[in-house]
Amino acid sequence: MRAQLLDLFDNTMTFDNFIAISNKIVVDALKQNKNQFTHITGIKLSGKTHLLKAWVNNANQQHKSATYIDIHEDSQFEEIRNLATYYQFIALDNIEYLSDNQQIELFDLFNSIKLNNRNNHLLTTTSTTIDSLTNCRNDLKTRMLCGLNLTLKVPADEEILQLLRLYTSQEGINIGDAELKYLITHYTRNIGNLINIISKIADTATLEKKNISILSIKHMINKV
Repeated sequence: MRAQLLDLFDNTMTFDNFIAISNKIVVDALKQNKNQFTHITGIKLSGKTHLLKAWVNNANQQHKSATYIDIHEDSQFEEIRNLATYYQFIALDNIEYLSDNQQIELFDLFNSIKLNNRNNHLLTTTSTTIDSLTNCRNDLKTRMLCGLNLTLKVPADEEILQLLRLYTSQEGINIGDAELKYLITHYTRNIGNLINIISKIADTATLEKKNISILSIKHMINKV
């Protein structure tokens, strides 16, 4: 766990630097990659983007062609149906933002892989369940539901607190539970970001020869 926590400072998304907590089943399923079609549901900051990029990076490390596309960021992307021709591993993030034409393209991609017995793997995500996607074509929903469907669980505050206690204890950072709870409730619940900000707060406290307090945390948060 120590190495895993320290790996969070590595900007490369991997399975090793994803703190699974309640989501070990999801991580294991992606590592094993037994399903040709996999869909992940996870709200913002649940870690789904990290896992998609880790999945793609893992494939690339094995010298397999892989690509990651964020539909929210690349809303004009119109070559979805042809991706199976160029990539064996295809990760499409935030597909609730698909346009009508992009939905047709994704439907065609599913069919191209399934009906032609291609050796491609398609991983998709949404922030809500497939059934609750009101603007999604029913035939596309059917295609997504035919594969493995996983849901990322958001860790409870106490689970995050325990992890931060472990990290600060291992790193010799003198910070109390009140300060850690303040960070969780007022800054972010993303574990990687929390560990990064704690490291910066600790460095500043050491340079200024001051104890870490909620006031000093507020100052640091305002600088971020």
